[in-house]
Amino acid sequence: MKSGGTMHPSILQLNLFNMVIYISAYYFFIKIQVPHLMHKKKYFLLGLSLLITSGILYVFWRLVGYYHFDECLHGRKLIFINGAEYLQNAIQFYSPTVLLYLWHQYDDRLEKQARLHKLEKEKLETELKFLKAQINPHFLFNTLNNLYSFVVTKSEKAPDMILRLSGMLDYILYKSQQSRVTLKEELTSIENFIELEKIRYGDRLQVDYQISGDLSVPVSPLILLSTVENSFKHGASGDIDEPVIKIDIVSKNDSIECKVWNTKSKFQGEINDEYKEGIGLSNIKRQLNLTYPELHTIKIKEDDSSFSIIIKIAVK
Repeated sequence: MKSGGTMHPSILQLNLFNMVIYISAYYFFIKIQVPHLMHKKKYFLLGLSLLITSGILYVFWRLVGYYHFDECLHGRKLIFINGAEYLQNAIQFYSPTVLLYLWHQYDDRLEKQARLHKLEKEKLETELKFLKAQINPHFLFNTLNNLYSFVVTKSEKAPDMILRLSGMLDYILYKSQQSRVTLKEELTSIENFIELEKIRYGDRLQVDYQISGDLSVPVSPLILLSTVENSFKHGASGDIDEPVIKIDIVSKNDSIECKVWNTKSKFQGEINDEYKEGIGLSNIKRQLNLTYPELHTIKIKEDDSSFSIIIKIAVK
C-alpha cells in the first residue's frame, strides 16, 4: 500500500487477472460442461472435465503468479504447484460460477412458471370467450322469422323487437367481453330476451319474473342470461301445452342468488337428458368454474314435469 491508502498496482493487476480466470471458468461451465455433459447426464465425464479445466486454470494462474506476482506480493517466488492450494483455488474459481448458475436456474424457473401461467390464463380467457359466444342459434332464427313476419304485416311490435334484439346483440357481442358488468346490465339483457320469447310463444307462455336487491353489484356477464335462456330452451318447447317459467334473482349480502324453475316435456329421451349434462348446463357450469372458482354453488332439482336450478354467487 502506498501513502494515502492508494492500492498497489500489482493488487489491481491480480484482481483483473483473477476476473479473467473466473470468467473462463464460468464460460466453460455454462457453454460446454452444462449443455454437453450435465444435461445429457454424463456425470462421470462432467466430473472429469471439471478436474481437467480447474487443473488447467490453476496451472495458468500459478504460471502467471510465479513469474509476475509472487515477488511483488510476497518478496519471493512461491512453490509452483501446491495440492492444497489447488483445491482451495478450484473451489474459489468455481464458487461464483456455481452461484451464478443456480441463480440463473432459479430465475429461468420463475420465468418459465410465469410464461406457463400466462399461457394458461390466455387459454382460459379464450375458452371463456368461446363459451360466451355460444348463442342459441334457434333463438336467433325464430326471432328473425318473427321479426320478418311482423315487418311484412307492419305490426306495431316490429320496432320494439328490433330495439330489443339490437340491445341483446350489442350486449352479447361487445359488453360481454368485459370481465364484469353491473347486475342491472345483465338483467336488462335478460328482460329483452324474455320479451322476445313472449312474442314468439304468445299467450300460452306464462313467465313470472322477479328481481330485488342492489342492481349495481358486479357480475360476470352472460351466466345468468345463459341460465334463463336454458330454461326457455327446455321449458317452453312445442310439446308443452301451457309452459311456465319462474325466475327469481336476488342480490343481497354481497351475493347473487338466481332461481329458475320451468315446466318440462313429459317425453323421455334426448330432450330431457340434456337437462343434466347438455350443452347449456355444461356451458353455465364451466363459466362459473372459470369466473367464480370456489365462490359459487349450483343446485339442480328435477322431477317428471319440472326442472329447477339455483345458482348462488359471491360477488365481492
